[in-house]
Amino acid sequence: MRDDYLLGSMSPSSGNFTDTYATVDEAVAAAEEAGGVLSRFAFDDSGQYERSLRRDAGGWRYEVALFPQQTLRELVTTSWLDADDQGQAVEQLRRALAAYVPEDLRHPGLEVVQRPSTTNVPRIGWAQDLSVAGMRSWEDVYLAEKELPLFDLVPLADPDNGPYYPALPQETFALFRAHGLSARECAGCGTPVTDRHPHWPGVLVSVEHEYGPVCDRTRLGGETARRVGHVLESAQARPAAQLTDKEQTLQCRHCNVHLTEEHPDWPGVWTEAGGYSSPVCAVVGSGCDDDQAYDLIDCVYPHIPVGRDSPATAAIATAQGGGYFLQPRWPNFMESWAQ
Repeated sequence: MRDDYLLGSMSPSSGNFTDTYATVDEAVAAAEEAGGVLSRFAFDDSGQYERSLRRDAGGWRYEVALFPQQTLRELVTTSWLDADDQGQAVEQLRRALAAYVPEDLRHPGLEVVQRPSTTNVPRIGWAQDLSVAGMRSWEDVYLAEKELPLFDLVPLADPDNGPYYPALPQETFALFRAHGLSARECAGCGTPVTDRHPHWPGVLVSVEHEYGPVCDRTRLGGETARRVGHVLESAQARPAAQLTDKEQTLQCRHCNVHLTEEHPDWPGVWTEAGGYSSPVCAVVGSGCDDDQAYDLIDCVYPHIPVGRDSPATAAIATAQGGGYFLQPRWPNFMESWAQ
């Protein structure tokens, strides 16, 4: 999430059409040359948007799409990752997001759309458009845009806007499940989780805020200096276990901490053998150079031991090569910022 706000403002494709085109006619000509669609993705304090010029049978239209943020986006993503049929899940998500809008805000012309994504993760949000026939200046377009009922959905798109990230209401999970989606939440912290993240096969993880497979148990009122995993039932929650100091240890090839695959809290997962017993590698990889940060799945990377393999190794290589994740990281980010 923090990468969204920091890097979104520096993205070459961020902003609006006035950054590149002096008039609406110039942008329409560019859209015509591009095959009928021209888009700009932007972040601001009120949301994450994609503004597009699109040609349909009636002429050129200006569309604004608003996308879910933070825990709602995480619920969309984890539900999609969990699906056996991810193509069908896209349609289920569209219906769920449509039903998520209260009846008094379901205005004519407002629809749930899937827009092209720069990664494997689908980009789904609410959209509304208007005709640009007769409009020459961007001031005319933006004045008309302000009247779109779409912007009434901003509080719904970012339900946890604020300094903390409260859990989504139970009704939201139930709504998604009613549309055939898994919509699983951690009983300990309330975050949406999946055990089909390609970097963490079989391990419950969240995909926002870099918590990954680690639960802080705030919902259940428990805290521990050592890391504990997400759980689906509160009865499964227990304090972090102690190591016996008899586990065989190897070093992580990336961060050099000593690891064990026999930690009682993380069976079969390479976990730090001391300290916080964290399964999260401190020296993480980086995703591909994607300037449209909405496609982010900001999940941390697992440890991989020296001389050993891990189910995550191939998944990470595939992700980095195919653009599955946008994951710009602080050291490189700070260096580029300083330059």
